Amino acid sequence: MTASENVKIDLTGTHEEVMNVINETPITDEFKSHLWKQYKKDYDEVWNSTRGGDLDIGEDIPISELVPKGMTIKEYFGKEQR
Repeated sequence: MTASENVKIDLTGTHEEVMNVINETPITDEFKSHLWKQYKKDYDEVWNSTRGGDLDIGEDIPISELVPKGMTIKEYFGKEQR
């Protein structure tokens, strides 16, 4: 792989799935580290923005069922309500 190649990485799914995708993608270790840090930052930001709200709806819904495939958690929760 050269530095100019584009690599598409799907970071939707469970935390474990995302970590596996990052680990298995043919990119540098430095970029993997960057992706891990950014994913954790985005995840923490979304988590913290939902704290304080009443989330007790009777059942847990996996994030992977809420966020459409190909959309990041930040994109999904940052979109305007229509």
